[in-house]
Amino acid sequence: MDAPHVPAPLPGVPGGLSARHSARRSAPFLLAVLALHAAGLCLLALSAPGQPLLWGLGLSAYLFGVRHAWDADHIAVIDNTVRRLLTLGRPAYGVGLYFSLGHSGVVLLMAVAAALIGGALLGAQDQIGTVGGWVGPFVAGAYLLVVATLNLSAVARMLRGAPEGHGDHDGHHHGGLLARLIAPLTRLITRPWQVMPLGFLMGLGFDTASEIALLALAGQAGQQSLGWAGILSLPLLFGAGMTLFDTLNGAFMTHAYGWALDRPGARRTYNLLVTGLSGLVALVVGVVTLGAWAAEHFPALSGLRSLEALDLAPLGFGLTGAAGLLFLVAVLRRRLTGAA
Repeated sequence: MDAPHVPAPLPGVPGGLSARHSARRSAPFLLAVLALHAAGLCLLALSAPGQPLLWGLGLSAYLFGVRHAWDADHIAVIDNTVRRLLTLGRPAYGVGLYFSLGHSGVVLLMAVAAALIGGALLGAQDQIGTVGGWVGPFVAGAYLLVVATLNLSAVARMLRGAPEGHGDHDGHHHGGLLARLIAPLTRLITRPWQVMPLGFLMGLGFDTASEIALLALAGQAGQQSLGWAGILSLPLLFGAGMTLFDTLNGAFMTHAYGWALDRPGARRTYNLLVTGLSGLVALVVGVVTLGAWAAEHFPALSGLRSLEALDLAPLGFGLTGAAGLLFLVAVLRRRLTGAA
């Protein structure tokens, strides 16, 4: 029989998690985002004096990145990964940045290719998208289902009155069949940087309007001979917009989950609600992603094609807004009641 697992404390939180502590731990990742903004703007400024149209292209690329950060799959992956790492007693402030950098890497490479070969990229994009369409959605859907299962299982244990510790999700507390089956998958990501390959794989499918629109902008810039500085500024600004909000989301969810896990007895209701909501969104996005993937690649499952038409964008905004509202209510309630 395995020795009982002792929950790990939240890293670097000797007396309880505070907003100041979270801001300090998030600062290096936000500085990296700021550096990405500076790089994109500097390259844009170098090219823009002779090409005023480039300012409009740069703004469009940035807004495409901002919008892309709110996709439901981004929010679900980041939020659920954050909770998983915290339950392992590991820092998670960089999850959003690492995921976004992996995703941006695909966009950067393809934007450069679009500028180099212009319209010829369309055929190459289809081929790469076909390969990525096999790998990216399957990996993303399977990962979301795994973390959704873990989070919803934690909710079930909390509803039964079982104590929740930081080690709940690593399989040490519960040695049942489910824990044994998914243990290899749950060990896939145990450090924040390990979410970067997942972001890269998810970007290979080119299944969002934001990515396709950016490639069109890069191709247009290449056709107009705007120069390499101007061309590279577009994917960098796209990545800057996406990493900003992905990083902020990861940092906020780390603070919110850490605040709840720090003293779960006093903040049990908040932890229960946010964990359940996050797990439910991950489950929906994972099922839709895998269903659409199966319908596309297996003719016998073509009846699932209706899933491709579902718009999951509101789930991303909804999950973030609900988590923020619940956190605000929980903090106000604690201050009013004087709970520890």
